[in-house]
Amino acid sequence: MPGVEELNKDQDRVLRLPENGQFLIVGGPGTGKSVVALLRAMKFADNKNYVFLTYNKVLNSATNRLTQGLNRNTLLTFFNKILRLVCNSIKDKLQKDDNKEQLQNCNDILNKNYGHNYEKIDRFLQDNSDEIAQKTEHLIIDEGQDMSVGYYNRLMDFGYENFFIVADQNQQITEENSSRQELTDLLGLKVKNVIELTQNYRNSYPIALVAQHFFTDIASPKPDLPASSKSALGAPILYQYQDFQKCIKFILREADRDPSNLIGVVVAKNEILEICKKQLKEINIELDNEKPNIQSYQSGQTVEIDFSKGGIVILNDKSIKGLEFDVMFVMLNGFEIYNNNADGMRKRLYVMSSRAIKKLIFFQSGNNDITELLPDETILLRQEIN
Repeated sequence: MPGVEELNKDQDRVLRLPENGQFLIVGGPGTGKSVVALLRAMKFADNKNYVFLTYNKVLNSATNRLTQGLNRNTLLTFFNKILRLVCNSIKDKLQKDDNKEQLQNCNDILNKNYGHNYEKIDRFLQDNSDEIAQKTEHLIIDEGQDMSVGYYNRLMDFGYENFFIVADQNQQITEENSSRQELTDLLGLKVKNVIELTQNYRNSYPIALVAQHFFTDIASPKPDLPASSKSALGAPILYQYQDFQKCIKFILREADRDPSNLIGVVVAKNEILEICKKQLKEINIELDNEKPNIQSYQSGQTVEIDFSKGGIVILNDKSIKGLEFDVMFVMLNGFEIYNNNADGMRKRLYVMSSRAIKKLIFFQSGNNDITELLPDETILLRQEIN
């Protein structure tokens, strides 16, 4: 992670924002949104009244390895924890007052009978607002676009006032989400007070071109393209294959070239993840070095991935938000366009392709509706895998 002295003027402006208040930082992949969020948390960590919140468990785990000891959580786990604390405190008062109707509503929430029905939770909290104390904690939220406005309204109902949200509307990959305009309105900000980060520090020029092809949302600033001189590693490639084992051997040989590289393999489904993991571990292949460390994660598991060392990490696409890899392999088989939502698939491809630092490689066994979304051969080469 870069130090304070390495920040550009926009990032430095973010770090100099006052401690109290409501702030929105927007920018594309590789622009340093997560970096400035972490630096802000570290800057005020001594006050011990900060919570750093991430969308998924994998990013939460990776954050912990960068800044051990930081008070952190995932967005939904934190919400459920605070909801339970608030409801239990209200419940004590309701029991004393023998308020059976509100007590039933409270129990429904605690028993998750409402799920995340924010309207019903909101009504209950407003009916009992006198029992809710203001919270002094500051919430620093990474990938803030992936939660709904209702989520943030409930946090405000809980008594939170200080928000620092970093977001990219073009990286929305969940059904419940917030647009840039919605977050701006929610925080009561003027457009000029939303800070944009545009300089792309992650991708090579050819990789950035491919990622930019999938950019769909003009509400978020496109990251600036890196200098074209930053292209020594060549253009991204789409490999067509008939024998899946050739893909597996290709990945292992790439890992063998430089064992220090962290290599990401992103897949559409858990079944494909398990197949990849099994094949990578078991296939017979001659390498110059020992077989690389192979790690994976899927929903419901404990995250035990060590991102500080080289090797291969296999993930579903919804687990890669906020991460970066030296080399990125995208297994296109299994991805589908649902309900004719091509833009939704483009956003997922945007997130996947923009994880790559040095190399970006796609694998596909045959043309389908995803193929039509890919760039042409001027920026994404086509080859048969050997």
